[in-house]
This record gives sequence, C-alpha cells and structure tokens, in this order.
Amino acid sequence: MFWSKKWHQSLAVALSTTLVLSACSSGSGGNESKPSAGASESTNVDSSSKAPTEKKVIVVDPGGDFTDYAPTTSMEKSDANPHPYNEIRVLADEWEKLHPEAKIEILSPTKSKDRKVAVAQLAAGTAADIIYQIGTFKDEDYPKGWVLPFDKYLDMPNPYAEGNAKWKDLYNESWLNRSGDGQVYYIPIDAVPIGIIYNKELFAKAGIDKPPVTYTEFFDAQQKLKGIGIASYMPIYRWSDITLETAVFANKIKEWDVLTPNGIVDQEEFVRAYKKGLYQVDSPENREYYKLKKEKADGYPNGWNSIDAYKAFVTGKVAMIEAVGIHMRNVQDDKERKFEYGTMPFPILSQEESAYGGANTIRGTAGYATAWQLTNSAAKKGTADLAADFLMYLTTPKNNARLVNNLQAAIPAANGAEAVEMFKPMYDQFQQDYKDGYLTWGAFYAAVLAGSEYGQAYEKLSVDYLLGSISLDKLLVELEKSMKKSVDGIVQQHKYDESKW
Repeated sequence: MFWSKKWHQSLAVALSTTLVLSACSSGSGGNESKPSAGASESTNVDSSSKAPTEKKVIVVDPGGDFTDYAPTTSMEKSDANPHPYNEIRVLADEWEKLHPEAKIEILSPTKSKDRKVAVAQLAAGTAADIIYQIGTFKDEDYPKGWVLPFDKYLDMPNPYAEGNAKWKDLYNESWLNRSGDGQVYYIPIDAVPIGIIYNKELFAKAGIDKPPVTYTEFFDAQQKLKGIGIASYMPIYRWSDITLETAVFANKIKEWDVLTPNGIVDQEEFVRAYKKGLYQVDSPENREYYKLKKEKADGYPNGWNSIDAYKAFVTGKVAMIEAVGIHMRNVQDDKERKFEYGTMPFPILSQEESAYGGANTIRGTAGYATAWQLTNSAAKKGTADLAADFLMYLTTPKNNARLVNNLQAAIPAANGAEAVEMFKPMYDQFQQDYKDGYLTWGAFYAAVLAGSEYGQAYEKLSVDYLLGSISLDKLLVELEKSMKKSVDGIVQQHKYDESKW
C-alpha cells in the first residue's frame, strides 16, 4: 500500500485479514458416530455410560485472525501479559465431561498460521484436527483433500443451542462463502469490528454533541474540529473508502452481479462489466467518489502520508481514526492515552446529500475474520464427527461470546452472541443494517477487483490526488490506462469464457 513505513508498522497486525475471510472445513468421517445432534441442551447429553478405555484425541490449533485463541502460559495480568486467556481450555473441559470418550488437546503456541508449516503437515496428514488459516488457502487445499466440507454438519441441529434447527442458522448465510465445488470449508469463530474511534474530549471542546451519522454531519464535525485547531481524521487503511465506493456504486451492483448473483460483484463480473463498457473509470459515480474522498482528506493533518495515525490519535493530535478491533483494544490499553474515547460506525451517504446516496453497505463489521477448518487428519483418525461436535459447542451464542470476548479484539460470529461494551456500537449497527437489507461489506471495490496492478496504481495516484499533485481529470486518465492493462492481464490469466457474458 501507499502509506509510509510508520503507517505499515501500525497496520501490521490488522492486515492479516482483509476483506476477505478466514477459511476452514469439515466433512466425511468414515465409520464415526454422528455428532450429538438432537439434544436441545448440553446438560441433557448423558455420555457417562459410553466412556471408552482409550480416548479419541482431538487436536486443536487455535490460531486467529487478529489474536490467537491459545491459552497464555500465565493467567496473571501484567504489562507483558495484558490479556491472560484460557477460556478455550475451560470450554474444552466442559465439553470433555459430556464426551468422556474424547480428549481435547490445544496447541500453544499455534502452528498453522505459518503457511509453510501448514502445507507440510497437511500434505503429510499430521496437521491438527482443527486449524486456522487465512481464508484464501481453503480453495487451494480442498481439491487435494486436505480440508473437509462442513455442509452435512451445518444442516444438522446444533445440540447445544436451544431451539436451533440447523447449525448454519446461527450464522449470516451470505457470509458462509462456498468454494468452487459449492461446499463450505470453514466454521466462523469471530467477526472483525470496524469503524471509527473518536476522542470524546475533543468532540466536546469542538461542540460536537453526538457522533456523526451521515457524511454531511461528518464533514460538519471536521470543520468544527478544524475550528479549534485539531486535525479531525486519519485513515489507517482504506476501510472507509470501501464503504464509500460501495455506496456510490450501489445502484449498479445488481446490473453487474449477474454471473453468480449473490449481492457481491466478483472479479469476473467486474471484468465483464468493464469490457462491456458497463463500468467506466471516468464516470459520474467515480467523480463523486473521488470528490468525497478529497473532502474527507481536508481533515487530515499536514504531512499525513508520513504520520503514524495510531500514535497521532492516542497523543491527542487527531480526533478520529478508522480502526478494527485490535486497534480499539490497543487504544483501551494504551498508557499514553489521557482522554476518554468512543467508537462509532462509518457514516452513510444519504440521498439528500448525494445523487448517488441512499443505498449503503453494512457497517460495524467487515464480516467473519477467524474461522477454523477441519483437516484430513480428523478423517484419518476417525475424529471428524467429534471435532465438528466440539465446534458446535464453541459456537452457541453463549459459548461463542465466552470464547471471543475475553480477548477483547473481535465480535463473536454466532448470531445472538453478546459483544463487549467497546464493540457494541459497531455490533448493534451491523445488526440493524443487516435487518434493513444493506449491501454486504465489500460488495464492490474496484481497487481489489481490478487486480494488483491496478490496486497499486490506485494507491499511488489517489495519494497524489489527495495531496493536490494531480487533478481529478489527470487521476482518471492515468487510472484508465492502468485499468485496461490490469484487466487484460486478468483475462489472459483466467481465460474467461466470454461467450457466457
């Protein structure tokens, strides 16, 4: 990305995600017994009479997107260990009492986040039964039989969630991304909270009595902060740009999302739209998008492209920064911070303030972050059904909240799970936006869809434009050159069947 080295360092931990999501799996288990589907409550499961002489061992490698779920070596809180954690072990012990025929072994530290280690173990059939990997790897691994599909389990009741008809009902199904064979190869554990952290004292000093909801209110807040000599805002990444571009192009998404209609424009659909002239770089929508980006940048501090946004915020030099959960936790813990802070969702673009407003993306979370896979080791050992059952236990709303919330870095993935107080504004906004039918996060974002070559050009040229080095006309001309070259490369690489377009 285009940000300075300082900016990169502040983002290092967060950029293990983005927009898209973790992957995992589950599947056929040979002659294993099925999970305890059918029991309505964990307390109703009586396994005391079937304890085997030799227990089946389920190995869990509990990596995570922003933080791992491995138990810490000590439960004593200190500067070196600010978030002692062992909730996964507590939950495993509870589950073992219900399943005396099985034992949960939790790896600490985790191993599977190292892709080289994961590949070697998966190829040898020696990986843990349950592992974490970044989402894109599942599509490389399932054709090799390294990870197993969860579909048969997702269609079963979760016996530990009262009233649950199908396990998948605990999730937002549009976020259970299916692989090329139509199956789901992961179980979500947490979701990434995303939004803005703001300095309550600076807001009060500037006369801002509530967090802005629309871009008009946001820009008004910027001017009030500018009036007291404070830089209003800095991005850490380009998350707010994703929501803004989706909003501006919202009315085009249905027209472009035609090859795999799911509310999200995928890369082939984008390439098709560009090649058929349905998407143009120099369009009224793009001009509106860049105009709004420029207005937002009016609140950035001088020299913003070489400033550490996080540091500027905790030292009171900037009133707002965009952030994900780990940044919010860091702000909470940071001893340099001498002010009260709040969190809020990104603003929406309304019809009243823009001809392209009125339809917006879901705010509050960018979707599932940590998700766990079921590996070929579980199939080989005959533990896949038990491992899936353990995951069912971890993902009831109550247990999922226990598993996730103690780390204060993410939102539980299961619908109905409570979020920690710090994330509640984002979590509540997500629930409302989802209910209101807002667009899926990342439904459209050209900087990703047009390929890495275009993405790099977008990053550099956007900064030049925001700094005033080039005009909007020049920006769009240069982006068009890069778009054509990048899209041609994508077509050549993927060899799309354009007759289906």
